[in-house]
This record gives sequence, structure tokens and C-alpha cells, in this order.
Amino acid sequence: MTTLSNIWFGATQPIRAVARAFVFFIKVFPMLPSRLIDRVTTKPVIEKVSYPSRTGMVEGEVYRPPSDGPHPAMVVCLGVVPFGVEHPQVPVLGKALARAGFVGLLYWSPTMRDFRLDPEDVENIALAYDWMIHQPYIDANRSGLLGTCVGGAFAIMASATALVRERVAFVSGYAPYSSMWTFARDIASASRLNGEVRETWQVDQLTRRVFVQSLTAWLPPTEADLIRGAVAEDGSPLTPQELSADGQAVYALLTLPDPQEAEEALQLLPSGMREKLTALSPMTYIHDVHAPLFVHLHDVGDQVIPVGESRRLQAALKGRSGMHYTEMNFSHLDPVKGKLPFFKLLREFWKFFTAVYPIFWQACGKTKVG
Repeated sequence: MTTLSNIWFGATQPIRAVARAFVFFIKVFPMLPSRLIDRVTTKPVIEKVSYPSRTGMVEGEVYRPPSDGPHPAMVVCLGVVPFGVEHPQVPVLGKALARAGFVGLLYWSPTMRDFRLDPEDVENIALAYDWMIHQPYIDANRSGLLGTCVGGAFAIMASATALVRERVAFVSGYAPYSSMWTFARDIASASRLNGEVRETWQVDQLTRRVFVQSLTAWLPPTEADLIRGAVAEDGSPLTPQELSADGQAVYALLTLPDPQEAEEALQLLPSGMREKLTALSPMTYIHDVHAPLFVHLHDVGDQVIPVGESRRLQAALKGRSGMHYTEMNFSHLDPVKGKLPFFKLLREFWKFFTAVYPIFWQACGKTKVG
């Protein structure tokens, strides 16, 4: 009987995966009609929870199917978003996951909400994931991490930590960066690589703000405020006499040097800052990612994080089994902003569906991780 059950389970896995992926696809894009999906799927349960971090217990929300499970789980790092946790867009992803059979925990970083990046979030995400997979309604063998924008980079880094690396079935990122070193060079110089050619890049205001906020946060508060004011649009230039040696190094990097000057300015940062840049780089961690499935996507014209970052990540992982990379033509995850013609939009929707399908296939199987 067990053999017949396993045969049936394996035979129906693609069907179940397609159904779950379709539900997620319809629900995650609010512009798509989804009333029929609401009728044939169960309403998600939303629970307030407390989970551990480096600084103590923090509160969050879990979105899950109403049944006992066990269900696959996903810890989602939304990265730096320009709105608060109460924004109506926030529950969309969690509810989409729950209707598709996942338990979703949306990880909100206080640091990222302050428009800063800090290596401590890598461990905090891993702690949240470890807590999640120990819940009685979770199947750890079918669970993983997902992140968007810089959150994608942090999901990759968290999946490599010793605490959880053997218990992650998949890791996925939409528009992650690969190295804070190359990303910082591109932001500072307002340029990016397109193949072998470096071209001008109109850096997104959010990207620039996070870059400035993160670098200056590693300085004394008074000096940090001074530099932030100076590099603002209406700011006035500073003289070397107004800054410490560390402040001068940071200010030099923030005053729009060309790519070569940016490279040199990065190397002149204090050693502690250089160590943090390395600690914030997925390239530092990728060989410790043991997840059997690695899915990432990136928009070709992304103004927040250049597509070259994902291409470098893809090149570093070339030949690895379970690797899936897709280039999209949305506008930083948004299919509406790009104003694509109808048939091109349909093509991009299909690309998105086929890109995320492996996650649902993995979640519908019986793969043992670790």
C-alpha cells in the first residue's frame, strides 16, 4: 500500500505543483482577476507570532492555510521598502503564499526600515527560519527562503549560515545583488556594466538613500548627519578639515567619483567598513549554500539593482545543479510600471510562472534536505 501511495504521490506531483504555482501567480499580482481562486481555496489564517533575533524576541505575522499541515514554509525578506508594515501591499504576498499551500513569515528588519543594511540581519533571518521550521505545522524538508531586492541577497546569505544550511530546501531572490563591492562601485559612480561596456546608470533614489545611510551609519552620529546633509541635493560641499579621516574616506566615496575613483575610494575605507562590505556580499557565502534548489530572477532594466549583479551571481554558480535564473522585463517586480504591450506582458507573465514553478514542484515533493 505504501508503494502504491508513493507512486501516486510522485505521479501527481507536477499537477499539484502547477495548481499551487497558478494560485500563487494569480494572487500575487493584484491586477489579475482572482475571485474564482478565492472560491476554490481556503481563506488564510493570519497569526501574530514572536520569534527570536540577536537582540531578543520580535513580533511578526504568519500567513498560513487553516489546516494542521504539515505545510511547506517560506521566510520572506522584503528588503528595503518605502512604506510601512501597515501598507495594504504588505499582506498580498503572505496571503498568496497561504492560498498556495505555504506558511509565510514576512521578515521585517528594523535596520532596513531605517534604510540601512547591516550584516546582523543575515543571522536574524536565519534565526527566524530556524524558529519557523520548528513549528508543529511545518515540514522543514519542503521549506526555504525568499527575498526581493536587497532582501534577495540577504535570503541567499542567511541560507548559507551553519544554523540552517542543511535544512533549506530552496532559496530564491528577485533582483538580488551579488557583491556589495561591485554594487557600491556602481552606485558611487552612477554607472553599470552592460556586458563588457560600462554605461551611465540613473541610480534610483531609494538605492542612493540606502547607500548613503548605510555608509554613514558606521560613523559617529554627528559626523554622519553632517555628511548626509552635504551629499543631499541641496547640500553644500565639505572641506577635509571638517571631517575625521574615516569621514573623509566615506565622503570621498559619496561625491560621485568615476568608476576607477570609486574603486580606489572603496579600498581607502577603514578596515572595519571594508569587512562589513564583504560580510554584506552573497559572493562571500555562496559556496556554503547547500539548498538543492536555487531560483533567482532579475529585471533587465532594473534601476534599483543593476541586472549585472544577478549575472555575476549566475556566472559564479554556473554548472551547479538545481540552479534556475530568469531575466524579466518588469520594472523592479512591477508588471504595470513597464507599460508593456499586451502580448509582451503575457510573455513576461509566462516567464515569471515558469521561473517560480520549480519552488512549488520542490514543495510538493518528498525531498529530504541535509
